[in-house]
Amino acid sequence: MKNLSAYREDLLFRELTESTIRKYLKDVQDFLEFTDGAEVSMELLIQYKRELLDNFKLSTVNNKVTIVNNYLKFCGLDLKLKQERQQRKTSLDNVITEGEFWKLIGTAENLKKIRLKYIMLTLYYTGMRVSELEFLTVESLKNGYMDVKSKGKHRYIPLSENLVEDLKYYVNSTGISSGTIFRTSNGHPIDRSNIFRQLKEIAKFAGVSECKVYPHSFRHLFAKQWLRHNNQNVLELANILGHSSLETTRIYTTLSIEEQRETIRF
Repeated sequence: MKNLSAYREDLLFRELTESTIRKYLKDVQDFLEFTDGAEVSMELLIQYKRELLDNFKLSTVNNKVTIVNNYLKFCGLDLKLKQERQQRKTSLDNVITEGEFWKLIGTAENLKKIRLKYIMLTLYYTGMRVSELEFLTVESLKNGYMDVKSKGKHRYIPLSENLVEDLKYYVNSTGISSGTIFRTSNGHPIDRSNIFRQLKEIAKFAGVSECKVYPHSFRHLFAKQWLRHNNQNVLELANILGHSSLETTRIYTTLSIEEQRETIRF
């Protein structure tokens, strides 16, 4: 990928206003932070748009998609995200079920993918974004919550007692005494592309459709489970997930096709 200084020069050459240039550079910087140095692929771009759709209204998403597409073209990459042409009808049919989740956990144990097992448990029991894993520290286990500060936003993510106990066992067994829990051998937070790749690999062994196994799928499953056990309290779920719009959260009140089938008892 070309650096932002070169991209800024290109924007200046095209005689864009200074405010527009700042907007372009900010959105591209956010995109580059999301990629975390990974090779840009169509799969990664789709993951990026999913995260945008989970956090912004449709017009904002389309604006950011346009800017990223422009940057990709500048870099000479033959990749392009599609605009969302109409009001999005989000489907939860492509999300793992609770049964599939526990099948993945069992497979991770059998394959001795212990770190991945605890990453999946964390995503499932918190509903956090995979990009927020770096804020999960040994210190947060003592507090019972995570303090997340990202992209100008600040929120707390509660950690259940069961998850805290599971993660305490993990950090004790791995000798992690402070700082970020999920890290590489060099001590850096594990990047999302690494997690994404490992999830696809384990899905094959578990016999779960690969298209249903991606980091955000655990967030969707958490939301469905949370509503089921908390009287469909959409407002509180929006706070937990960090949604700026209730409309984004309301998608979890709808049933998937499989769930609709199960409601038919006559």
